[in-house]
Parts: sequence; C-alpha cells; structure tokens
Amino acid sequence: MEFKTTIDWQERHKLLKVNFPVNIHNHEAVHEIQFGHIQRPNHRSRPFDADRFEVANQKWTALTQGNQGCAVLNDCKYGVNVLGNSINLTLLKSAMAPDMHADLGTQEFIYAFYAWTGSFDDSDLIREGYELNCPVMSAPGDSGTATLFSVDAANVVVETVKPAGDGSGDIVVRLYEAKRMTVQTVLLTSLTVASSVLTDMLENPIADVVPVLDGEIPISFTPFEVKTIRLHLT
Repeated sequence: MEFKTTIDWQERHKLLKVNFPVNIHNHEAVHEIQFGHIQRPNHRSRPFDADRFEVANQKWTALTQGNQGCAVLNDCKYGVNVLGNSINLTLLKSAMAPDMHADLGTQEFIYAFYAWTGSFDDSDLIREGYELNCPVMSAPGDSGTATLFSVDAANVVVETVKPAGDGSGDIVVRLYEAKRMTVQTVLLTSLTVASSVLTDMLENPIADVVPVLDGEIPISFTPFEVKTIRLHLT
C-alpha cells in the first residue's frame, strides 16, 4: 500500500511522523543499510537504547515474527524509530538550527506499507524496496526487448551497471548478497562478452580473467558480500 504525499510544510519546532502499530512482536527491528541490513533493538531496557531517539535506514524498516512480517518503505525519508510493535517513520521536521528554513515549502514523497506471510528470507521485501525507489522507466522506440543482466538467485541483487571509468568501453556490474546467506549463482547477460574479471571498488582487477560461456558467468557470494565484475565486450 503506497501513500503518495504532497504537503505544504510551514511549521516551526515541529516533527511530523507516521506511525504503523502492527501485530508483530520481536525485541529487534530490521533496518536496511547499504548492501545489507542490520538488526537494532526496539525497546528502552538499557540507558543507551532509551537515549536513541531514532536510527537511520535506507529503503525500509521491518518487524518480523516467525512466519510473518511487515515493513514501512520510503523513497527519501531515512529517519525511523521502532518502539515495541510500532514502526514510526519521520516525514518532516522544522528545527531552527542549523537551518531555519529546513523542509519549509511544498514537499512530495512516497512511503508504503508492505506485509507478507512466510519468513523474511522468503519475502519480496528487498525487491519491493527497489521497485518503490527505482520505478521502471520507458521510452518510445522499436529496438525490441532484451534482458541485459539477470541472476538466478533471489537473494543476489544487480545493484549497478555502468561504463568503466577509464573510458575503455568495458561494462562494470556490481552485485551484492542481500539476505545474509552463502550462495552460488550465475550472472546472465545478453551482451556479447569476451571475458570477465573480478575487480575492487576502483575497478582494478583482483583475479584472473574468466571466460564467459553462452553469456553465463558463475559467481559465489558469502553473506552480504559485494562483488564488482568488469566485462570486456567483443
């Protein structure tokens, strides 16, 4: 369920939050961070927990319980707190320092509520977060359709596709494992690729060149591992 919001914010010394109390009980909430997620307590049993007003997330925060769960997703709101069974997303604030005009004026944003039956690992939460933040874009044309890149493991995300920074014409693909699992997968591409090589984040090779067979590149991941593949086209 999506909430597409437009608001003319003219408040001072106010904080606007949206609260989602749910029938899920857990002592920790799950917050997405870059290339993974982290669990944080949702109680105030310890002094440092009580002092934590809110925490950062990226695309979603979830509460899970055995065979069910729910999450609040956002497209640009990164402050959240979870107290007990309530997920509370910060939408707007009007502090007077350091910027007296922060968030003033017309704001447009989207947040969403998503629930599922089954385990967290079997849910589509990560895909839902990406679909909210990176909606499909279309343009008129007659070039046909093709899937440039895909993987055969649901817990591996093709996060970035870009030209190599050195202007060589190579293509760089960055992937990560999203659900804290060890997995063997295959990167599939419809491009005509001569060879591939594993690189560091600066796109420097760190392993031997791997030939590509019929557009398939085998890759293994450890939990939350990030890998960058550089493709040399024919």
